Parts: sequence; C-alpha cells; structure tokens
Amino acid sequence: MFTTSSNSERICSLLFSAMAAVTHTGSMQAGPGAAPLIGRDDEVAALVAAALSGPGGVTLVAGEAGSGKTRLLDEVAVRATAAGARVLRGHAVPGGGPYRPLAEALAAVASPALADQPRLAPFRAVLARVLPAWTAGPAITATAPYLVDPVLVLGEAVVELLGVIAGEGRAVVVLDDLHWADRDTLAVLEYLAGRLGGGVRVLGSVRSDERPPEGFAPLRRARVPVVELGRLARDDAASLAGAVLGAALADDVRDHVVAAADGLPLLVEELATRLADAGAITRRDGHWRASGPLPVEVPEAFAEAVAARVAALDAGDRDVVRVAALLGRDLAWDLLPTAAGVDDADAAAALRRAVEARLLVPDADGGLRWRHALTQDAVLAALTGPERAVLAARAAAALDADDLAGPRLARVAELHARGGDPDRAAELLLRHAREHRAAGAPAAALGVLEQATALAGEAQRLPVALERVEVLALAARTDEALAVGGHLLPGAAEPARTALAVALARACVAAERFDEARALLARGRDDDPRVLALAAHVALGVGEVSEALRLAEPAVAAAETRAPEAACEALEVVGRAHRRDDPERSAAAFRRAAEIAERHGLTAWRLRALSELGVADMFGTGGGESLRRARELAQEAGMVGTAVMLELQLVAVDNGSAGPVASAVAAERVAERAGRLGLRGFRGHALAFVARGRVFADRFDEVDALFAEAAALSANPVHVESAEALARAHDRWLAGDVAAALPCYDAAIDVLRRAESANPTPSWGERAVLRTALDPDDPAPREELRGSDVLVQVLNRAALHFCDAIAAAHRGDDPSAELAAGDALVTSRPFFRHLLRGLLLEHGGRVLGDPVPVLHEILAWTAGTGEDRLAAWSRARLRALGAPVPRPQRDLTDVPPTLRAQGVTGREMEVLRLVGEGLANPEIAERLVVSRRTVETHVGNLLAKTGATSRGELRRAIPP
Repeated sequence: MFTTSSNSERICSLLFSAMAAVTHTGSMQAGPGAAPLIGRDDEVAALVAAALSGPGGVTLVAGEAGSGKTRLLDEVAVRATAAGARVLRGHAVPGGGPYRPLAEALAAVASPALADQPRLAPFRAVLARVLPAWTAGPAITATAPYLVDPVLVLGEAVVELLGVIAGEGRAVVVLDDLHWADRDTLAVLEYLAGRLGGGVRVLGSVRSDERPPEGFAPLRRARVPVVELGRLARDDAASLAGAVLGAALADDVRDHVVAAADGLPLLVEELATRLADAGAITRRDGHWRASGPLPVEVPEAFAEAVAARVAALDAGDRDVVRVAALLGRDLAWDLLPTAAGVDDADAAAALRRAVEARLLVPDADGGLRWRHALTQDAVLAALTGPERAVLAARAAAALDADDLAGPRLARVAELHARGGDPDRAAELLLRHAREHRAAGAPAAALGVLEQATALAGEAQRLPVALERVEVLALAARTDEALAVGGHLLPGAAEPARTALAVALARACVAAERFDEARALLARGRDDDPRVLALAAHVALGVGEVSEALRLAEPAVAAAETRAPEAACEALEVVGRAHRRDDPERSAAAFRRAAEIAERHGLTAWRLRALSELGVADMFGTGGGESLRRARELAQEAGMVGTAVMLELQLVAVDNGSAGPVASAVAAERVAERAGRLGLRGFRGHALAFVARGRVFADRFDEVDALFAEAAALSANPVHVESAEALARAHDRWLAGDVAAALPCYDAAIDVLRRAESANPTPSWGERAVLRTALDPDDPAPREELRGSDVLVQVLNRAALHFCDAIAAAHRGDDPSAELAAGDALVTSRPFFRHLLRGLLLEHGGRVLGDPVPVLHEILAWTAGTGEDRLAAWSRARLRALGAPVPRPQRDLTDVPPTLRAQGVTGREMEVLRLVGEGLANPEIAERLVVSRRTVETHVGNLLAKTGATSRGELRRAIPP
C-alpha cells in the first residue's frame, strides 16, 4: 500500500527537523553548495544579458558534472528577479515523464484563471496536458494521423502562455538538467528557440561530459547559443576553497586541493570539506594548515567520500538511503517508507541522518534533494548487482498497485526490471506509454515502448508491438511501423492478428500506400467491421467509389454497437462518396456518424463528421454552424491543427457572405498560425484567400507575391493556379475591361477541368454567367455547367438559374422565375448575390430591368465592408448611366449582413433601431435631427426592403 495522506503529512513534518539538522564544522562558514559563485563573471554577464535584454529564445549552459551549472543558473535567477523579471524554475529527472521540466516551471505561475485570456482560449486543452489544475478537454482516441505533431502544438501553446505571463515585461524560464529531458520536451524547446517573443528567454543546463540524448540534435541545428562552463582556473579554485572553509588555505593545502579537484567546483568544495572533517587540516592564525601528511586525493575521491558516509550510517539507515537512490533523482520520499519496509518515523529519522552526513540537502521548495546527482550515482555504484536486485525487487513488490500512474508507474516498472521481473516491467511500461500518447507526447511514448520491447516476454511482445505500430502510424512513420509489426503478423493468432493488420494498414493509408494497405487487410478477418471500414476507405482513396460503398454499408450495420469507431469511419466513406451525386444522402451519413460518435464519446470521429457536414455548408446555403461547432470541439480537445483547418473552411463560407475583404482578415490569421505549425498546404490556401481580398480592397500590387508564396507551399497547387487566374479576372472586370476578364476566367476553369478531384468552386458559375451575358446565343457555358457535378455548389446552381434567365430574356420570354430561383439560393451569400447580379448587368437592362436600383443596392451593401473595388465599379456604372451617385464614406453605420443584403442603408439602420425602441416618427425625427417626412420615407423604404407589413414586423426584422 502507498503511504496515506496523513502519513505523508507526518513524514513532511518530520522532514523539517531533518532540514534543520544541516550542520557544518564549527569553523566553516559557507559549506558545500552554499559558497559564493567564483570565477564565473563572464558567464553570468552573458546569461543575465540574454535574460534581460535582446530577443527571446533559448540559451543553454553546458558543462561537465560538478562544474556548477545549477549554481550558475541560481545566480542568474536571483539577478533576473532583482531586475523585475518573472523567473520560472523547472528541472528534468530520469523517467520524469513527458514535459516534466516545463510543467514544473509553468505550474507555479499559470493559474487556471489565465485560461480565460483570449490569446490562450484555443490552447486551454493543450496546456491542460502539462498543467493539471487546468480543465482538460474531451479524451481523444484518434485513428487518423496527427494533422500537426502534438509536440509542436504544445510549443505554440507555450509560446502564447509565456507571452501572457511576461506581459509588457520579461520572463525567464530556467530549466535544469536537460540531459535527462524527454525527446518531446527537447522538441518543444526547439520550437521555442525560433518563436519566443522578445520578452521571454529560456535558460537550460546540460552536461557536456555525457553523450547528449537524441533530441538535442535539432537544437544544435537551430543554432541555440551555448555558454560553455569550463573548469576553474587555479586562483579561482583556491578562492572557492577558502570561501567554503571560511578562511584562506596555506600554500601546501591550497596546492593539494587545487591539484586534486582539477578545477571542478564540486570537488573543490567536497575535498576541502573532507580534509576539515577528517582533521587533516586545522585553522590556525587565520589560515587552514595541514595537521600532518595530507592524504592523496584524486577526483575519484568523491565516490569514495560518499561511500564512506553511507558506510558510517547504521544498517537500517543505509537501506533507507539506498532504496531512496533506487527511487530516482527527485527523491520520492513519500514512497520511501513503503518501499524500504519501515515506518514513517524511522524513514524520517534516516533522512535526517542522511542530511547530517551531507548526502542530502534541503531544497528551495521545502523538501530534500540529493546534494548532487553524482551523490545518488555514487550511492548506487557502491551496491553490488545482487544487492541492487534484492532491494529493487523488495521495493517493487511493496509499491506495485492497480492505480499506478505517471512517474510513480515508471519508477515501479524500473524497479521490477532491476529486480528481475521484466514481464511485469514491460506490462507497466506499456501502460506508461499509453499515458504519454494520451498526453500528446509521441516521442516519449515511443521511448518507453522501446524499453518495453527490450523487456517483453511472450505475453507482452504483441501488445507492445501493436502500441508501437499505432503510435508510429499516428506520427506518419509508416516504414518504421511496418518494420516493427510486419514480422509478427504471420505468427499472430486472432484476435491480435486482425488488430495488428488494421494498425499496419492504417499506417499505409496515412502515407497513401493503398496497395500495401489492401494486402495487409487481407490478413485480417474479412467480416471484421474494422477491416471492412478501412478497406472502404482504401477503395475511396483509389477512386473506386462503388467498391467503397459495397464495403462501407455492411461495415456500418456490423459495427454500430460493437465497433462504433468503424461505424463512424464507414459512414464517413458513405458521406464522401455521395457528396456530389446525392448531397442529402451524404449529409445524412455524416449526421449519423456524428450521433454515433457523440453517443460513444468518440471526440475525434465526431469532430470529423461535423467537419464533413461543414463542407456541405461550404457547398450549400448553411451559415457554417457545423464548422463552428467542430472548431469549438477541436479547441476543447486541444486539436489545434484541426481547428486551423476548420477556420480555413469558415473563411471559405464567410467569403460569400461577408465578402473577400472581410474574410481576408480571418485568412491572414489562419495563414500566420498555419505557418507556425508547419501546415504548409493550409497556409497556401489561406494566402490565396488573402490575395483575393487584396483584389477587392484595391491593393492589387500585393497579389503576385501572395500567390507566389501560396504556390510554393502547396504540394498540388491546382486551386492556387485557378485562384490566381480568377483574381486576375476579377481585377480586369472591376477595372471595366470585360474583354480582358474573359480569358482569365477561362484559364481559371481550364485548370479545374484538368483536376477531376478539384472542389466545385463558384468560379464555374461566375464564368458561365459572364459568357452567357455577353453571348446569349452560345449555350455551351451554361450547358457545361448544367451537365457538371459542380452544381453540388449552391452558388453554381444559382448561376445556372441566372444563365437561364439571360437566355429567357434573349428569347423574349419572362426571366423573372429564373431570377427568383437564383436569388433564393444566394440570399445567405450576399457578396456572391451582388457579384453575380453585377455580371448579369453586362447583358444590359433586359434581364434585371433598370440597373440603377441594382447598383444602389450593391453600393448600400459595400458601405463599411472595405469592398472598395466593387463600390468603385458600381459608382462608375452609375456615372456612365447619368444616374445620381451616393457620396462615399457617408454611410458608416454598421448594418448586419442580412439587412445589408436586402439593401438597407446605414441611415435606414439608424431609423430601424429607433423603431425597435418603440419610438414614433416624430420622436425619431427629433432624435436624428431630420424632418418627419424624411423619417416617413426611410420607414417606407424599410417596409419595402424587408417585406414587413407593419412597424411590429419591422421590429422583429432587427437581428439580435
């Protein structure tokens, strides 16, 4: 059993007496570890400058064990605090779990209240992975590859959090012992190195006398500055020894200590103290002098001194200290009584005597720590192999329990491995790896699984391999996944064989290696819903729509109750397969998938279904509600990369309602975040929307550079090429050069014709309307549109109605029915409604009738939107017609998009709001300082534009 809470509190109180027992030789002044920093002025100056001025980033301090890295960082932290900076401290320990040093540093200053900061809202769930007090998002059991490496997502979250913490000042994050940090922490540091703002500097220490962990290679490539901490010069070493002992050393004593310590500050302190404790030197006449022949001292004397101190303890205390060394670097004293098999009081007494023996020292947090990492190493090194195994086995047996989790789980697994039970160690490590995976630390998970693989016997070999395959598949490391699990597949028995076959096939699907995926799925049970659903996914991936549906439909029937994830995947296939030919059936499949996912708590699959429903919003008349809910869910779950993708889809939806200029603002935000997260394709698409906005904002000089970057970022730049041609078409048309716009429209569609999988963009409909308006006798543009599956896009269907209206007017028939049908489809997309109606005007007045009201309506909508080019085009057309032209910048009142689409002006909106307050016409006239007749005119216009028949209906027309 673990120590109870009350017992832990008792041990804690007993520890205070242990900490108070720290004693030194009566004549000594500073004592080991408390001496002033000597011989490090240049290093301190460099680190303080980095911490308090200049750009943000990461700086490392490198030095061998005992060189004083921690003491140096302590000094820098004190000076930074005195200068007004906020200082955060954390340290790594072996087996401490993913993000341990960052979590420790951030937890002390990042209260849950910070989660309400707007900058941090998208990252609440991400930060909850390392900040236990923060509210965690819904659990994710994703089977698709990571859209963004979760480590990079955490890096982006930490950048934002540190920016909030620093505010207008400086923040310094001190991370000690990074040579023990996990690979995910080091990956976050690499991310921070290039992205921290000027107010934040991370300072970390790392040993230079050991082979650095694999994760340090990217930090080197990032050219993180390193302050090298060499050995002390002779005079500095002598000064340090004098400071430790409180007085200068006689020449022979000084030479002895300096030579033996060889410039290592830890050994200078240790050897000087040992000579004084042993009586080999005494203080006389203000100097420490030899009492006799000085013992021969070499650097190995440190280990000998530690061994001697341990040997001086009684047998019970020795066992407690040795078990404490086995439990890890961070001295898990709350586990010590149970692990050592002693009661709380005996454990606390043993710790007190270890403090007196200078094996342990008090730390700043009110606990105890090893005097130095080398002290713990020396305690363990003094044990024989059998002694270590016996102590470890006894401690593992005492501590093992069903509720093990986190670092405690890792400790017990290591104890089982040392104690001779590798199978139990592998079983616990597998659980620990799953914790890391859930925390978004794939590299840490893989590191633990590598240990488990080395230990696993027959019973654990396949479960460990399956977990490795799944983590590698999520990280899109397909070849490694196949290497891990491929050779185990032939000998695996059911049900493990099918589970492994599905995991390996999914890794291949992630890399679009569909043939290999099919071969692997053939090794599993052909009636298993997971096999059927993934096989349907593969068929759709290679364009075999009928085969995909044949496989998906029985998968749904078989999977809904016993394999709901497979049901969601199969329904997704059904929905995607029917997206163009049967939009209603497609949407029904996605809705059912969302319902199943919600019922079974499958957050990732629910998000995917909502996202697919949002695509239907992009093609239909929806306002993006599914996309917005999916984005919220993605943020709640910490899936920031997915949230960026959904934000980009919302840009596409809003482009049709708010207009290109307004949606370009959101597109810039998406592009910036996508770039930081390495989402190259999403950044490219977002920049295309930014460029479109620049065209309509009369900033065409910026367009070429934006499209050049977008093309360079896109793996398959079909949409970028088409969007660039369309932007040039818009520019030419808005400039009044219709003849030059036509070939640009043609070029935009030619690109899309060559790409069968291209999205059904509204450019198809725009081109058909313009070509039909200019040449109604040519049916080809509208007939191509009519026969194409791009009519799944509602804006293209509306355009077809407008084309048919032109053809009807050209024949002398009434176009009103077709016009009404087209208008009905674009009511919720006012920008496109006005754009298409503008293109209709190229046919003259025979379709829309008098163009002046149409142009006034377009101008009314553009007021306050920034759509300068469309407004200028409308004014130019009005001037050409000799019609009155409203003065620009007069109408600045904010009009909701739905009312602006109906032609409501800013002044009319002011009147409407006062009507909503219940004011009569005379009161409105007095409030606005206009005549009563003017108010009556505005109210009449509002009734006509909104279709209301009374002032009561007008009040209900005001959006909330």
